[in-house]
Amino acid sequence: MDQVKEQQLTIDVYHAEEANVNAYIISDKKGTIIVDCTRNSEEARKVAALALSKGTIPTKMLITHGHPDHYLGMGAMLQEFPDLKIIVASKEVKDDIINFTAWMDSVDWLEGEPNMKPKSEQYPDGFDYYMRLEVLETNEIILPGGSVLEVNVDYPPTESAHVTTIFSPDLNALITSDLTYNKVHIWLGVGVEREHIKNWQEQLVLLKKKYGPLEPTIYPGHGEPTDVSIFEIDKTYMDDLLNAVEISETEEEAKQKMMQLYPDWQNTEFLLTQSIKNQFEKSRQ
Repeated sequence: MDQVKEQQLTIDVYHAEEANVNAYIISDKKGTIIVDCTRNSEEARKVAALALSKGTIPTKMLITHGHPDHYLGMGAMLQEFPDLKIIVASKEVKDDIINFTAWMDSVDWLEGEPNMKPKSEQYPDGFDYYMRLEVLETNEIILPGGSVLEVNVDYPPTESAHVTTIFSPDLNALITSDLTYNKVHIWLGVGVEREHIKNWQEQLVLLKKKYGPLEPTIYPGHGEPTDVSIFEIDKTYMDDLLNAVEISETEEEAKQKMMQLYPDWQNTEFLLTQSIKNQFEKSRQ
């Protein structure tokens, strides 16, 4: 039975162009769940098409954390699948999404996605984050075909204040969300304090200890699927960036050092530049 179930269960990746972010489609012969939905409506519709190609209409979508590159496609997904239930693993993740969206709206960062502005008396056509986001009541998601996805949201502040991972025993696959980046520059920008980096590195050690013996496929928040070596690679990257910041006279010098160390990593102009800027400022406070 398990062998048949495993053969039917699949994970498909949608690699978005904006922010090099990933969305995931987990399917069996009877149903589909979506994990995250990119930063814009256009790419979210491509995620929807990929999900629909699996043969069933998705009924659930889980948002892993409160960064907009993972959730701003929600409105487009609901246009494609009106009965889609959008879930988060904790009230804290829901609050992160609501609070980040309110801040984005306050600085006019949602003008390109007006349907994702928070619904209000002033904007009745906006997105109803309070109503639409449902908090998962257990630490499992069971697909229609019987496969169990283990959901964990018990992480300290790292790249984001709260984050969700998903493990599929049947596929031996771990979706880490933004706890790992694979050959995409890691976000250490605004919101990531030195204490959060320390937490993050500790969590990478714990993930390696917990999942290393299983040798699962790792599905990162940004970049291609990889293996458990990514835990040490990303931990080292953080040390390298902090070191580059400490020994460099300027932000540009630190950036060049990181580009020399990681020449094939993507998103230098935004992710790396903003991470250097934030950590450079913190090192000189």
